[in-house]
Amino acid sequence: MGTATRTLPPRPPRGIATVLQDIRAGIAACRVCPGMAPFRKHPVESFGTTRTGYVLIGEAAGPGPRAFADAAGEVMRGALADVGDAHYTELEDLFFLSHAARCVPTRKGKKRAPTLVECRTCRPYLDFEMRALHPRLVLAVGSLAATAVLGEPVRIGDVHGRRWRRGDLQVLTLASPSPHNRVALRRLDITPEGYRRWLTGLFGALIDDLS
Repeated sequence: MGTATRTLPPRPPRGIATVLQDIRAGIAACRVCPGMAPFRKHPVESFGTTRTGYVLIGEAAGPGPRAFADAAGEVMRGALADVGDAHYTELEDLFFLSHAARCVPTRKGKKRAPTLVECRTCRPYLDFEMRALHPRLVLAVGSLAATAVLGEPVRIGDVHGRRWRRGDLQVLTLASPSPHNRVALRRLDITPEGYRRWLTGLFGALIDDLS
């Protein structure tokens, strides 16, 4: 988990960039879910890397200029920084970032959780991404993200830390590390501080696997 020189994986085939651009164009033009108006979209510049083969999926895009900038994302960003690897200081360095819902769900001007129907509407975009990227591992954070990736309803309290295999896809389902998720974490017998340390260990192991 140090700062030794690493050989990065080769850049992905050019075709992947074209497919991802097409997916983003489709998302930008989508106006299907009335509850998502005014259809604020996931920021294009926040999609991260396709070089590592790791994908990190949250439940919904946020209103800020980058992905995973909410309370849970900040915990994950801090956990990665704690690894101390100079090549992977931001989530965008280690993961391709995506969401179950691609618009920013709001109610009375404040962000809300997406509905299951909204996540299902966005599911084709997620499927297209997975087929284009062929990831080595997908981390799904939260019940809605896990449900979107696995294609079946799951209770994250029952499957936190579980690895799944769906065809060629390997998925790790995780509870949200948000400090606002204390009740759920308490049920899992995890403290927010302990969860951050666990994430640091996980991210360090993922980086070591790239060596």
